[in-house]
Formats: sequence, C-alpha cells, structure tokens
Amino acid sequence: MLAVAVALVLTACSGDRQDSGWQPLFDGKTLTGWSAPDMSYFRVEDGAITGEVTEANKPPRNQFIVWQGGEVADFEVAFEFRIFGQSSNSGMQFRSTVKEHGLVHGYQADIDGRAKFFGGIWDEYGTRKSLSARGQHTVIAADGTRTVTPIAEATALAGVKLDQWTRYHLSAVGPRIELRINGVLATVLEDHETGKAARSGVLAMPVIPSVMKVQYRDLQLRRW
Repeated sequence: MLAVAVALVLTACSGDRQDSGWQPLFDGKTLTGWSAPDMSYFRVEDGAITGEVTEANKPPRNQFIVWQGGEVADFEVAFEFRIFGQSSNSGMQFRSTVKEHGLVHGYQADIDGRAKFFGGIWDEYGTRKSLSARGQHTVIAADGTRTVTPIAEATALAGVKLDQWTRYHLSAVGPRIELRINGVLATVLEDHETGKAARSGVLAMPVIPSVMKVQYRDLQLRRW
C-alpha cells in the first residue's frame, strides 16, 4: 500500500494544484490561522506571509509562525518563497513539535540566503543535523545507519536565485520524504530510525536572530 501511495504523490507533483483535495493555508491578506510567540516579526506583504528581523527588532531566539490547522501526517505541501540577506535562514517545518518558547523541533525543508543548505532536510534542534542534503537520496535505517546515493538532476539547481520567487513542493508518505524545487527533484529522505523518525506534526516557518527577510505565498496542502 505504501508503494501505491508514494506513486500517487509522485504523479500529483506534476498535476494541477486546483484538483480536488488541495487546501489553501493562507488567504493572501491576513495571518488568520497562523500564530507565533511574538507576531511583531511577521506580517502580510506583497500577498505573502513575511518574516523579517531588523537590527532594531531582533529576537532573543528563533521565532516560528505555526499553522493552527493541527498536525499533518501523510501529505504534500506546495508554496513559493523568496529570501533576502546573506545570513538569512528559514524553511518549512513539517511533522514537527512545538516546545518551550514556541521553538519548533523536527524536520525542516531548508532555505537560506547563501544557498548552502537550501533544498535539503535538516533535523531542527535535533541531534542528527543534516538528514539529506540537496542532491542526495538518503536512507536512514532503524539503527541510524545511513546510505546515500546522488540525485543527478539536482545539479540543475545550481545558481537558483533565492531572492526571486522559487517553488517548493514537499511530499511525505510514511518514511519517504521528497522535496522538489521548481519541479526538479532536490532530495529524498527515507527515515526509519527508531525513536527519531516522525510520522506526524505541525507545519511552521522560522526567522532567526539575524537581519533577514523571507516571504511565503500560495501555500497549499493536500493530505493523503
């Protein structure tokens, strides 16, 4: 059954997102349905959820704006983003958990201004750090052993300008997670590690305590 579900998700990646089953996560005008410990770092600008940190308004720790629609398990989420500032870092948290101070722990589809980590999956606040970098298909066994093979098509993502609107498409079915950027497969993670692999959790996006700006628009979710 898992193989069938994965095949359905992969087929949907190239389909029309107006198909039945897609749910908008953002109305394009307000932050209704989203919440952060300090909303002063988030606003709507250019029809996008905008997170910004300035020298005059810098948080003591990361700030996460969390979708209030509950946990998601098997799903795909699609959106466009752009990010500004060489020291900027953000991303889409998924199958994650909100903990003390509103910090969100768990999987993150990474985005950063230097394009060093973008297109990879990171263990935010976890001990495993990078789970699968851009251009990698990583299988993590139950005992934590990793097997990594290259994804040749990901080389086409070199030079992507992240201060221009860029499309992310993330799918997660069972242990298999896939991330596409502008339609190109960027990374695959198959996470089976006992006690660490997560199967459900919240969606969220962070800003960090560094001068930066990130925007997200056209956020859509489909559950499986």
